[in-house]
Amino acid sequence: MTTSEDNWAQRRVAFGAAAHDYATGRPSYPVEALRWALPEGARTVLDLAAGTGKVTARLLDLGLEVYAVEPLAEMRAVIPAAAHALDGTAEAIPLGDASVDAVTVGQAFHWFDPPAALAEMGRVLRPGGTIGLFWNTLDDAVPWVDELCDVLVAEERASHISAEPQLIWTGVDGLADPERRLFRHEEPYDADRLVAYALSRSQAILLPDAERAAMVERVRALTPGGEFALPLVCEAWRGERTGRTARR
Repeated sequence: MTTSEDNWAQRRVAFGAAAHDYATGRPSYPVEALRWALPEGARTVLDLAAGTGKVTARLLDLGLEVYAVEPLAEMRAVIPAAAHALDGTAEAIPLGDASVDAVTVGQAFHWFDPPAALAEMGRVLRPGGTIGLFWNTLDDAVPWVDELCDVLVAEERASHISAEPQLIWTGVDGLADPERRLFRHEEPYDADRLVAYALSRSQAILLPDAERAAMVERVRALTPGGEFALPLVCEAWRGERTGRTARR
């Protein structure tokens, strides 16, 4: 394994140590994006790599039955009790064939093995069901947010969203090619919540203690006073299951 691959593997499993910061600091997702990604009449949804349940909570608010699959026990323990929290991964989903109307993934698809994960998502989806992928990005068109991105060495900048994006998948048996929409939204923050957001990121979790403390001080120094809005752009993708249920 190369150094970059080893670092990626460490980041992939680092979040358990920061479950509290993740639950506190991470923003949710715009309900308009979730509604757009769901098929008409959806009742049962799989939230895959659910983390602490940011997407799960939104789905529950919409009155849906939610299976929240998450491999890290520390994250899974924070998922809302109204959901069915299950241990599992995108490459080995612990649900039966054609068992859900939709699969959602918030801020996590880039950690998956795409061919294996897409095959599994297709397997558990009913024909006509949908896959919704969501990424929150920081709106770095706002000057102080741009500075925050610099401090965090953030990959999730809205300015990095391509005007002509490469499809997340294409030519996958049983899945229509996906379409994309962008949704602007914001959430209320204060300095403590923004620090929790910073500390929930995999890069920060793996920093030496002194570097992490210095980063926290820089984040506090640039925050607007009191309560403020954190501007975000959610990049959402929606793809539909076609034909017969996929088999592996």
